[in-house]
Amino acid sequence: MRKSGTRHLAVALLLGALAAGCTKPPPTIEEKPDAGTPTGASEEPAPTRVRRLTRAEYDNTASAVLGRPVTVGQSFAAEDTVLGYSTHDKLQVSALLLDQVDTAAAALATEAVEDLSALHTCKTGQAEQDCARDLIATVGARAFRRPLTDEERSDLLALYTAGRENGAFRDGVELALQGMFSSASFLYRGELGPTGASPGAVVELTPHEVASALSYLVTAGPPDATLLAAAESGALADGEERVRQVRRLLATPTARKHLHRFVVEWLGLTKVGSLNKNNLVFPQFDTSLRESMLGETDAFIDHVLANEKGSLRALLAADYTFADDRMAEFYGLTQRPGTDFSRVPLPSQRAGLLTQASLLATYSTFDSGSPIRRGKFVLDRLLCVYIPPPPPDVVTVPPEPRPDSTTRERTAAHTRDPMCSGCHQRIDPIGFGLEDFDGLGGYRTQENGRTVDASGSVPLADGSTFSFTGGAQLARQLAVDDSVADCLALQVFRYGLGRDSLDGDLRSLESMRSQLRAGERTIAAAFESLVRTPAFTQRRVPSP
Repeated sequence: MRKSGTRHLAVALLLGALAAGCTKPPPTIEEKPDAGTPTGASEEPAPTRVRRLTRAEYDNTASAVLGRPVTVGQSFAAEDTVLGYSTHDKLQVSALLLDQVDTAAAALATEAVEDLSALHTCKTGQAEQDCARDLIATVGARAFRRPLTDEERSDLLALYTAGRENGAFRDGVELALQGMFSSASFLYRGELGPTGASPGAVVELTPHEVASALSYLVTAGPPDATLLAAAESGALADGEERVRQVRRLLATPTARKHLHRFVVEWLGLTKVGSLNKNNLVFPQFDTSLRESMLGETDAFIDHVLANEKGSLRALLAADYTFADDRMAEFYGLTQRPGTDFSRVPLPSQRAGLLTQASLLATYSTFDSGSPIRRGKFVLDRLLCVYIPPPPPDVVTVPPEPRPDSTTRERTAAHTRDPMCSGCHQRIDPIGFGLEDFDGLGGYRTQENGRTVDASGSVPLADGSTFSFTGGAQLARQLAVDDSVADCLALQVFRYGLGRDSLDGDLRSLESMRSQLRAGERTIAAAFESLVRTPAFTQRRVPSP
């Protein structure tokens, strides 16, 4: 039976890959400070497409189908990232992943039939073949996030029949389930619109496609019964109904876990748990401190998402954090929370995530701080200002620490090259303003016996700049700046739609930005604004 299932998988995934290849994926655009929507800009939908499930989405979907927790997807090959996010629409199926999915499909099917009553119950006196048809229709709709087509029901019933021929009822069901979990309709989610649309036509996603788009956006999993009912009633055609569903889903623990991942990927903090530092330069650093750094950031993000809707002001400028004894000592706090992470007030020189040790240490080098990395982080992730990579013939190795100079002095000398100065005139002044923190995130006023100069400035989209001194002042100013709210809209757009923005998305993006500026500047509000846009629900059928 396993061999038959393997053949089914190979064919199904090939069809999915061909469908994905016909969508003409949009190119990446170099994002620059947005001057607003040009006069006459029109909404031009992106092409129809299919999107492969991430590992987390795979597990959440399989869990919903089987009614129990599934973690097999975490053993799959890790996703790459585009624009910093793992949710992009260019995820491929490698030969390795193909084999892993096939193995997982067989294992999930085998485990499922160990307790068939939890999956489906035959009607009293019902013939086996009729029960199999009902099971396939019911479970298949959960697996594919929509009602099955006649062809799909026929194919899955043929698998059941093949498995039943030389075995028992459960053997037939097992092979049919393996076919479901192997299918492209399980591994991919479609954004294709109704069948039969003419090439070049603009289409609205089907109600079930909208339901899946909403659910995976907020929870990284398939639609629940409430969302499916809204799809079947046609209610999801209304933008405000989509917002109501988003608000409902955002209140769930699953959504907060998914949004936590968004914040971590948005801010580039996915590798905090593997940070390493030079112990000769930073004798305080060890695995215990690294774990405390990670624990602080995780607890802080969770709190802001659960209690502040992901408020920009709280994320960037909160006057508190969540610390254990190790982090409290590192920050020089008198309060000792113990081994658990508890809310504690921050000293005035720190504010929000921008001055947390995890972020500052991430955007540093092995043995020093890095004004360049920190400045580029603020421009790229918080202001959405595109900085091109340096020319290939330019040396990008940072200057080594020296006992007779400060990091600022060495960086300034290193970046005077005329080929680099254009970009560094934008990057370095921001990073220099974070020089009151060393490469481990420790606060300092002196470096190598010299007074630290932590004055800096930030260029804004309207051509103005604001000056600041120290990371805390920078954080507080960014927390209320319109440019950061605008950037949050773009980051949520990229994360939620799995692609960069195109010229045809300008109206949708401007709508999102206007809503954030005028209302709550929160991650929750950004997600709500996204589902109102045409970019969320409309696609164009590619022309031949």
